[in-house]
Amino acid sequence: MKKYLHFLTKPYSISVVKPLIEEIHRSSRGISLCFATKNVLPYLTGDFSVTASLQEAIAFQPDVVFIPGNVVHDKISGLKVQIFHGLCEEKGGHYKVTGFFDLYCTSGPLITEKFRALSQKYRHFEVVETGWPKVDTILAKFDRRKICRDLGLDEQKKLIFYAPTFSPKFKSSDFILPVLPGLPKENETWIVKFHDLMEDADKRRFLALQKDKFIIYDSPDNVPLLQVADVLVSDTSSIVYEFMLLDKPVVTLNAQVRIEKGININKASELRSAIDRSLSFPDEFSENRKATIRQIHPYLDGQNSARVLSTVDNALETNLLERLKHKPVNLYRKFQVRRSLGGRLF
Repeated sequence: MKKYLHFLTKPYSISVVKPLIEEIHRSSRGISLCFATKNVLPYLTGDFSVTASLQEAIAFQPDVVFIPGNVVHDKISGLKVQIFHGLCEEKGGHYKVTGFFDLYCTSGPLITEKFRALSQKYRHFEVVETGWPKVDTILAKFDRRKICRDLGLDEQKKLIFYAPTFSPKFKSSDFILPVLPGLPKENETWIVKFHDLMEDADKRRFLALQKDKFIIYDSPDNVPLLQVADVLVSDTSSIVYEFMLLDKPVVTLNAQVRIEKGININKASELRSAIDRSLSFPDEFSENRKATIRQIHPYLDGQNSARVLSTVDNALETNLLERLKHKPVNLYRKFQVRRSLGGRLF
């Protein structure tokens, strides 16, 4: 029986590891423990085994550590597996090698090719294309009526989902807020989802919107909204690719790459007409969406978590850690992680 630790430092990471935990339980592979920082703990509801104690996480002595983030504490044992917190790589830093991971489980050919080139360069980690665990949940069967009822949404109305990124360089909130109050039509409900890292000042501006026109969604789990929304409005956030997995229209504001995946606008005044066009012709960019997904995440069979676990099994059985080059000493990064998590620095 293997021991799996899920290292969670951001609330949005929960929906990434949840299908892995479920598959570990379903396949009787071993036991799971979530290490969660204080900002994550309030959202870890349900049947999770959880600790906020770094000492307990270290004492757990896991065989495998799943990390949907950029770093992990160096005193935790086990195979360190990078499973990523989102799809695609529009923002800088996606391919930054931090020296913390032994195995990268990538989502599709575009990302795999670039990480394999880095693997050949550094030789202290391996790359295997498995698909992303969260996709298993996104593509699972769902009851739209039940989700709408649970979220207090009118299922008869068109649902417009606005999910901006937090990055100051790429965020669309400043761009869209001046025109946002006048955009909703009578037959629409607009749902605004804050990024976990959005600044409080931006949150307050959205919270001031009319409550009868806008719903503020404060759960870190965006899957229900992805499933029921008719159109997604975003910018460079990787949520765009999550929504495209369901072959539904996206409107992007100042996208940086792959603008052919939907309607991309550069002026806030163009947003209303872009949404109308998306609602009237939802299949207009369907072939473009599918072509993009074939590069970003072609695995739509609901078996991504199972592939990740099989890949980990193989890595352990073939002694991956013994085959890899030694990692860089990385003292400064290790110190930064220890300081951010508390506990002993040395």
